Amino acid sequence: MRAPQREHGFALVGAVFALVIIAALVAGGFFAARQELNVGRSSQTYQRAFDAAEAGLNSTVATWSTGTLNVLAVGDSATFTATMPSNTGSYTAVVRRLNDELFLIRSVGQDPSGGSQRTLATITRLQLIQMDFNASLTTRSSLKIGGSSFIDGQDQNPNGWSCPSDALNTLPGILTPDSSRIETPGCDNYDCIRGDPKIQQDPTINDSTFFKFGDLDWNELVAMATKTYPSGTVGPIRPAPIGTASTCTTTPGGSNDNWGEPRVPPIVAGCQFYFPIIYVPGNLKITGGVGQGILLVGGDLEVSGGAEFYGPVIVRGHLKTTGTGGHFNGGVMAANVDLEVSTVLGDAVITYSSCAITRALQYNAPGRLLAQRSWGELLQ
Repeated sequence: MRAPQREHGFALVGAVFALVIIAALVAGGFFAARQELNVGRSSQTYQRAFDAAEAGLNSTVATWSTGTLNVLAVGDSATFTATMPSNTGSYTAVVRRLNDELFLIRSVGQDPSGGSQRTLATITRLQLIQMDFNASLTTRSSLKIGGSSFIDGQDQNPNGWSCPSDALNTLPGILTPDSSRIETPGCDNYDCIRGDPKIQQDPTINDSTFFKFGDLDWNELVAMATKTYPSGTVGPIRPAPIGTASTCTTTPGGSNDNWGEPRVPPIVAGCQFYFPIIYVPGNLKITGGVGQGILLVGGDLEVSGGAEFYGPVIVRGHLKTTGTGGHFNGGVMAANVDLEVSTVLGDAVITYSSCAITRALQYNAPGRLLAQRSWGELLQ
């Protein structure tokens, strides 16, 4: 009878098999860990790209560049690029104008490694400053008008401006709470006033008429000023555009007297679309020159030399014109908070122009996100 053969090497085979199993488990563990690491890194870069894209949207709206974006033609676009703090990503934001009030912002965010990018888009609307001009000249106190001056409430487009002509309207020449306080030396039968009616009384005129503009008050509007002069009496100055056929020198802080170029044909074409908000805390004297935008005077405004201004003018003190006076195209509010007499003499002309007012307000309107469904992600 044969003796049973011994199975030599079984322990070795078992050991090798066990090592293979262990190796497979270790490899699987490493693979799973690596996959988890890659997923974590991908999620991190993906989130950084999203954050960068979102920053592009928010930064573009928060720092809305009125001088660049509000002058875009419908269909044109402007591009902004920036790197996030601590090099945590970058974005490229493209702003395209859809119509007079709406803009599309498309922001592409990228993580620092360049391995991931995400695209967000939003629709913004211009938040127009609300200024209700109900007459060519609105005053709260006494008014003296005479000489060869003329106040015109008939809506007119500035010469050469591309303005709609189908919405022209005629407003009162003068709006005042008490017409008995109007003096008209040399202006028989109010011949120096045109409007429908020439003079209208409104006893509700008060501080809010001059210092409340929709959701904004005087201080908030002043804070939006793009050119601020020092306190005290400023001038006499002679504003004039500074630039070339394609550039406009718009140094802020009142260091120059460039108030844009309203003339057509322009002398300085590069400043045609520059409509500054000009703020003078005290008194202002202007002798000649041209300008456009929004003029805010905390004290008195004295104009002579045939100075021309296009856009809304708000004076907290009293308005005085002398000599060849001034030519205002838009609308004037002289609040007379100190109850001094507003004087409009000489060759002064105040002409109501809804186009000049609207143009100045549009070019200074900030962009704001829509209230609902303001943004979304675009998939590649």
